[in-house]
Amino acid sequence: MTESLLVAEADRIDRDDPVDLERLDRLLARGIRVIRLIHPDLFGRQRGKQFPVSELPGILGGVAYSKVSLAEDLFGVPVDEAEFTQLAGHPDLHARIEPATAIIPPWEPDAVWVLSSLWEGDARSPLCARGQLVRALEELQRAHGCSAVAAGEPEFYLFERDAEGRPTQRPYSAEGVSYTIDRVTDPAGVVGRIHRGLVDLGIGVTAVNREFSPGQFEVNLRHAPALAAADRAFLLKTAIKELAVVEGRAANFMAKPLGGEEGSSLHIHVSLWRDDANAFAGSSEGEPSSGAPLADVLRHAIGGLQAHAPALTALSSPTANSFKRLQGEGLSPDAADWGEDDRHVYLRIPAERGPATRIELRAGDASASPHLLLAGMIHAIRDGLDRRIEPLDAGAPLPRSLEDAIAALRADAVLASGFGREFVDVYAALKLSEARAARLAVTDWEWRTYHSHA
Repeated sequence: MTESLLVAEADRIDRDDPVDLERLDRLLARGIRVIRLIHPDLFGRQRGKQFPVSELPGILGGVAYSKVSLAEDLFGVPVDEAEFTQLAGHPDLHARIEPATAIIPPWEPDAVWVLSSLWEGDARSPLCARGQLVRALEELQRAHGCSAVAAGEPEFYLFERDAEGRPTQRPYSAEGVSYTIDRVTDPAGVVGRIHRGLVDLGIGVTAVNREFSPGQFEVNLRHAPALAAADRAFLLKTAIKELAVVEGRAANFMAKPLGGEEGSSLHIHVSLWRDDANAFAGSSEGEPSSGAPLADVLRHAIGGLQAHAPALTALSSPTANSFKRLQGEGLSPDAADWGEDDRHVYLRIPAERGPATRIELRAGDASASPHLLLAGMIHAIRDGLDRRIEPLDAGAPLPRSLEDAIAALRADAVLASGFGREFVDVYAALKLSEARAARLAVTDWEWRTYHSHA
């Protein structure tokens, strides 16, 4: 498809936001055959449709999805239409492509992936994870003239598959120690090839290394504007899962996949920027070291995150399994404390200062949606700036269960308003259903312990 045809088709669409097709057009010139249109659901999973490239003119006008697809639990069971009347009849919403996000996966060189945002008429759908982050960032900009820069650090396990191709709990590679990457920790070169594929994907991947437990690895991403940072974390997870399949392994992003081993985190680094300067750095000249007084904006951001930590837990620890990681053991916090260059706390202020000054939220686990977690963080930070909330020396305890975290989210006026009632109600219904199923499940431990002793 030629550029002129793309532009003509974009001009035909009657909507306020112009469609920038330059990047997509350059990629299509490489002999692309299919376009995969993808978006994150409320669990951070990829949802999408794939089209032949000849269908692009129709795609530009928006692709219809049943809205109920965003109100399904992990097994595809939707919430009750009688309770959520806006879902009655399974109405459509439309995915609008974001052409600047287009990328070619190196393992499928004739395909393009492109992200989309979900709209209901002329308004962003409240069930669109990307749209929720856009809304939070817009409110921060209006209230304080700040933008946000962020980066994610996800951890995951690689597991072997059995003879039938099903994932097992047997970690890939039991050898090696943390902060290594070699043929001891990666004997078959699987992680090395995954890393190369991620680098070639062009989403800002930097370092990879083995983490503390056998088969556990971490991938770092460059800092980027907050929406792009969340997109990259989402695409990274999607890509790692696909590349692991190519390698005959299974990538696992559970918070705590193995008892007795370390959990997998999603640490989020964030800073606020105003007039091309890091607002967290304050007005001090040079690059103050750890221990120097913190700028007002940074202190109030910390205070806001602490004040809303219980509600944020519904987003940072979004599964029943999450709370087997969030025990205050190792490097997983159980209270909303903070500290400078301290990896045991909820909010860490790394030692680098000046333009690199930032907050690292360390409670997030690998099952979290990067878009929703970052949106919640931005709402909490904005409230901290609004009310000039000062940090607490000792933060409040974090919720101890998914039910408690959801209750905290529903009771938090700032986050409930920020996300909107429809989102909060649907998200709560899905998560409470999940929590109930987990509570009623008979675990392997229970069977081994009680089957002959009760």
